[in-house]
Amino acid sequence: MIYKNNKKNILITCAGGSGPIYMAKKMKNKFNVFLVDATDQTIAPYLGLPFEKIPFGNDPNYLRRMEFLIKKWNINCIVPGADEELLSIKILCEGYPSLLAVLPSKDFITLCLNKKKLMEVLEKSNISHLLPFTDKKSIKYPAIAKPIFGRGSREVHIIKDSKQLEGYLKLYNKKFEDILIQPYIGGEEYTISAIVNNLNQIISIVPKKIILKRGITRVAVTEKNIIVEKITKAIVEKLHPSGPFNIQLKIWKNRPYIFEINPRLSTTSVLTDKALENEVELYIRYNNIDKIKKTLSFRKGVYLYRYEENYFK
Repeated sequence: MIYKNNKKNILITCAGGSGPIYMAKKMKNKFNVFLVDATDQTIAPYLGLPFEKIPFGNDPNYLRRMEFLIKKWNINCIVPGADEELLSIKILCEGYPSLLAVLPSKDFITLCLNKKKLMEVLEKSNISHLLPFTDKKSIKYPAIAKPIFGRGSREVHIIKDSKQLEGYLKLYNKKFEDILIQPYIGGEEYTISAIVNNLNQIISIVPKKIILKRGITRVAVTEKNIIVEKITKAIVEKLHPSGPFNIQLKIWKNRPYIFEINPRLSTTSVLTDKALENEVELYIRYNNIDKIKKTLSFRKGVYLYRYEENYFK
C-alpha cells in the first residue's frame, strides 16, 4: 500500500496504549498513520486506521513480520513503544537506510535496558549516584527491588526488611543476582522528555513533576527546573544518546537521583505535545541537523490528567 498524497507513512507500535492512541489521533491529519500491537484486544483496531497484530518484540518472528509490514505500507518512520522491540528495530533500520526510527543509538539502548550497568555508568560518569547494594548484608531498608532487565513498574516493590526481600525473590522466582536492590529515595519525582536528534543535538528538555502515578503517570505538570536541565545535558554530553529518551528521577535535598532511563518516548509525550510540540514531528524535522543553537522553550504549568474511555462493539 503506497499513498500518493506526499505524506510520510508513520508506523506506531504498542498502539493500544493511551500515549500511542493520542499520538495516532493527533498525527493522522499530517501523516498516514499505521498501527500495530501484539494484541488485538484493545481499541487500536477500531480507530479507523490501518492495524495489524504482530508478535511480541522478543519473539523470533517479530523482525520478519515487521519487515513485511514496512514493505507493505511503505513505512518512512517507526515510533516504538516497548523496550523488548527497541534493539530489533535498530537492527531493522540497518537494512533500510532511509527508514527513520524515533530512537537513540544502539549502544545507549543496550546500556539503558541493563539497569545495573546503567547505574554503574551514571556513577562512574559522576551524573547520578544510586548504586545497588552488592549483597544482602549491606542492604539498608527501606529499599527498592526491581529486575535488572524489565519494563516500567513491573516487579518493582518497596522492600521494608529482609523477610520481605525473601518473599520478593520467592514470588518472582529470582535470585539476588537477577535483581537490583537500591536505596529508597524520598523527595519529588520527575519524568523528563529529552528530545535529542540523531546527531546528539538537544532540541528541547521538558521536565514534568509527577503528582499521581499508578503504573504509568496519571497526573503531572510541566515545570522549569535547573537541576533537571543540568543532569539531562550531562547525559547527552557524556553518554551520547543521539536520539530521544526519557529520564525517571527524584530530587532529594536539591540533588537528583536517576532510577531509570527509558531509551524511547515516554507515555508522557502527550504532555510534551501540549506544552511544546509533538515529539515525533520534532525528531523528524530536526533529523540530521548538525547544530541546534537554541533549544525550544516549553510552557510551564501545563497539567496532564490521564483517564480511560469506553468503547463498545
